Amino acid sequence: MKKLSIQLFVILAVSLAACNTGKDKKSDFVDPINAQHYVLDNGLTVYLSVNKDQPRVQTFIAVNTGSTNDPAEFTGLAHYLEHMVFKGTSKFATLDWDKEKPLLDEISELYEKHRLESDPEKKKAIYAMIDSVSGQAAKFAIPNEYDKMINSLGAQGTNAFTSDERTAYINDIPSTELEKWMMVESERFSELVLRLFHTELEAVYEEFNRGQDNDYGKTYEALNAMLFKKHQYGTQTTIGKGEHLKNPSMVKIHEYFDKYYVPNNMAVVIAGDIDPDQTLELVKKYFGKWERKDLVLPTHPTEDPITAVRDTTVYGPMEEWTILGYRLGGYHTDDALMADLMSTMLSNDVAGLIDLNLLQEQKVLDAYCYSNVMRDYSTFILGGNPKGGQSLEEVKDLLVGEVEKIKKGEFSDDLMPAVIRNMKVDQLRQFEGNWLRGYLLSDAFIMGTTWEEYISRVDRMSKITKQQLMDWANKNFNNNYCVVYKETGEDSLVVKVDKPEITPVDINREVQSPFYDSLQAMESIRLKPEFVDFKTALDEKNVMENVPFYYVQNASNDLFTFFIEMDDDLKLDPKVKLAIKYLQYLGTDKYTNEELRQQLYNLGVNFDTQASSWKVYLYLSGLEESFDQGQELVEHIIKHAQPDEEALENLIADELKQREDNKKNKWEIMSGLTNYAKYGVDNKFNNQLSEEELEEVTADELVSIIHGLTTYPHNIFYYGKSSLEDVFAKVKAHHQLPEQLAQVQDPKEFEELPTDKSMVYFVDYDMVQTELDMLSKGEKYNPEHAAYQSMFNEFFGSGLSSVVFQEIRESKALAYSAYAYVGTPSKADESHYVVAYIGTQNNKLGQAMNAMTELMSAIPEGTETMFEESRTSAMKKIESERIIKSGIYWNFRSLQDRGIDYDIRKDIYAKLGTMTMEEMRDYFNSNIANRNYVYCVIGKKSEMDRSILKKLGPVKELSLEEVFGY
Repeated sequence: MKKLSIQLFVILAVSLAACNTGKDKKSDFVDPINAQHYVLDNGLTVYLSVNKDQPRVQTFIAVNTGSTNDPAEFTGLAHYLEHMVFKGTSKFATLDWDKEKPLLDEISELYEKHRLESDPEKKKAIYAMIDSVSGQAAKFAIPNEYDKMINSLGAQGTNAFTSDERTAYINDIPSTELEKWMMVESERFSELVLRLFHTELEAVYEEFNRGQDNDYGKTYEALNAMLFKKHQYGTQTTIGKGEHLKNPSMVKIHEYFDKYYVPNNMAVVIAGDIDPDQTLELVKKYFGKWERKDLVLPTHPTEDPITAVRDTTVYGPMEEWTILGYRLGGYHTDDALMADLMSTMLSNDVAGLIDLNLLQEQKVLDAYCYSNVMRDYSTFILGGNPKGGQSLEEVKDLLVGEVEKIKKGEFSDDLMPAVIRNMKVDQLRQFEGNWLRGYLLSDAFIMGTTWEEYISRVDRMSKITKQQLMDWANKNFNNNYCVVYKETGEDSLVVKVDKPEITPVDINREVQSPFYDSLQAMESIRLKPEFVDFKTALDEKNVMENVPFYYVQNASNDLFTFFIEMDDDLKLDPKVKLAIKYLQYLGTDKYTNEELRQQLYNLGVNFDTQASSWKVYLYLSGLEESFDQGQELVEHIIKHAQPDEEALENLIADELKQREDNKKNKWEIMSGLTNYAKYGVDNKFNNQLSEEELEEVTADELVSIIHGLTTYPHNIFYYGKSSLEDVFAKVKAHHQLPEQLAQVQDPKEFEELPTDKSMVYFVDYDMVQTELDMLSKGEKYNPEHAAYQSMFNEFFGSGLSSVVFQEIRESKALAYSAYAYVGTPSKADESHYVVAYIGTQNNKLGQAMNAMTELMSAIPEGTETMFEESRTSAMKKIESERIIKSGIYWNFRSLQDRGIDYDIRKDIYAKLGTMTMEEMRDYFNSNIANRNYVYCVIGKKSEMDRSILKKLGPVKELSLEEVFGY
């Protein structure tokens, strides 16, 4: 197999450098996002893309390195480095660098001694020294100053991620703050300072332990280990090995940073409301000063062919599934293009072979396929969940059988053109937002290709013939796959990284570095907020009484969305939810189900349904040119769906199997727990038909419900290019309505329970960590408190620079994830809830709970500066936020459900402008402090200290039957 060699990287680097600051342009290349590509003299790659939808920009700083470049004896290094890049430099996040640096150097030397020491007691003694010196060094640190600076700009979505081949740092900021962002980022990446190292390392331990509770991650790790016996894709993971995390080397992390974090190995991507010429000049000013370094990227091993099927079994508490993978050539081979095409032909959620032959025929509970294209190799992944009584081997055979159909050409000649058409539709959707623009541009950089080549992949796929695809599939898909059988059971291979002894560090909240002062001294252009006037932004006509039609014109592209939003009371009828699930398997009096799916897919439109405790709606989207035919088909399906007894029998069997699977899923369990806490035994989560009721449901009964969906009050919403008059006329012509609408009789209601007494609900689950949700019922929806709630969430409860994050993670290293917020109800007659969350190790739960309880009792002193910074940030976010496109309707509906007929952000913004810390304390003391909570806890009972839970309140251990209602 081919793979991207170091020589190719060199050729690309030379050719890009030769561009200097010139644009990549060709006269015959039409770029849908008009991306501009530059390479600065120091080798830094720059991508710019203009999108004027709102005055914000999405930024990506991409580094062309990831966990595949981790030294074999220091796995997890790239990921841990990613965490540390947030800790500042010698210019910011420090009170006195001259005093701090010697202490950091001493800590580094101690870690080297710790790493090389084999005697456990001596290692423990060295770590105690590390903890002691770290406490001294922390006195000179300003935790989270980076986050404070970025937050002060009005940033959102601040984060980073590491994978096999990349590390990326992302921000979404107001366009007026672009220069300040560059000032901060150019300094941040100019040097690495490993301050607050051991508390952040504890957070990485927690992340590692969370991974041990993720059966999905363990399955993919096992698959990659079989696919790649030599290459780092399979021999090491991004999070790293537990023993390596426990024995880190600050020296090696510095070496890694110095080697790979150089401008000729990095890209700055900016997508949004920018002036390209001015932005480029700013990039040169701030990033052009970085010094280029000689760079030799490592080569990775070449794999031997897989000549026989490899398999293994993975155990964990979740449900069973099968996953198998083939190894193919990397991005710069024909394999990558072919794999993307073939995987979409097999699985596209509508009319792929797996969709039609396995899912629609109800031969498995779930099934999917996708390709994962990387530089050196690609993987072709298929997976599925078994039906009741079905073996994992049978699922595997069914998946391989669909691959065989591609090899034999047993698919419609219409499928390949339809796949290409829908890929182009997906591209249009992707380019609507700045985030995906930024990600895709950075992906082109990481893959070592030009944007023109990257964006033309779909066009090149369109030239592939059926015979070429068959020949390629026959060459590459034989008994050369690896398969993982995921069984439910105890995992004897779970590795847990234990908590070291760490002394909490003091938080210097109210101080800031001279660098931060200089940032604040720079001119800040404040935008004028724009609030939506729904009366003018949203056109409304009545199809008939209680069937309003809403319209927003799409001026951006040739796509439409069309929603039929059903009566809210229908969502509480479990038979309606079952009927909507049933609908996806039915044909009509005119078409089979397969014919309907193929017609819609060929048109480039997608028809979907949603039925939950929150919304019931039918959804159509796709190419504007296909709206008429798509709408007619949807209306035809609703009115002419035909019963299918076999499909119903399979649906009920699958529903029962899915229920059993849900009991093995910790996220489902926690959702059930929180609903139990809010409503009691009978709640929205377990509001579903019993097994006996399911067996009594008839096909005719469910089809009657489907036919009657639009006989109840409902909303219709269209977002697209057609005029209001044209679309409304089409809706009037095709949307069949009765002379008089029906009303839901005696809709079910759920009463929120008081939380005036503390209570603990516990569910036993086999996991390394413990997760805890605290809930306390507050007042009924009160729009007058919206600004205070927004401010509490921004300043106190969530985000990297919040009080909760800094106290629980930065200072005490007690949890990887911890947050608090006041929730906004979806309906005017529902209550606000005060919520706090902790995900931590069993042996830290007591400390973490004490810390959270203390925080939720009183706002810590010395947070005035944090409050003002957060208040400014919240205002800047509103100033640069624009509610546009289909978001106009969904914001309108959300407010309408709460009895508000205007853009409430106007009130929030006005109040934020005058809010004081004293007012925030008054709100906190009246609405947050000293509350009773219902605690929802999920963890491993055998490792749980019950006395900790008993301190919170009376403990009731719930069975899964009590949580799920079956």
